[in-house]
Amino acid sequence: MTFQAAWKWVKDIFQILLYIGKGISNLPDYQAYVRHLKENHPDRTPPTEKEFFAELLENKYGANAKRC
Repeated sequence: MTFQAAWKWVKDIFQILLYIGKGISNLPDYQAYVRHLKENHPDRTPPTEKEFFAELLENKYGANAKRC
């Protein structure tokens, strides 16, 4: 196995683990959100990834979060 093939394999495994981790932690997919905005709301500017997750955490755990 060449170095490039081994490196690609490592990157692919990492991407799979990252995908699984996001699914387990119930975090939404930022890239899917950006795609959704571009396809369905072209007039809106997508937030940066940092802004996206900051808003997500604020809605989930912030002062105005909905709790039982």
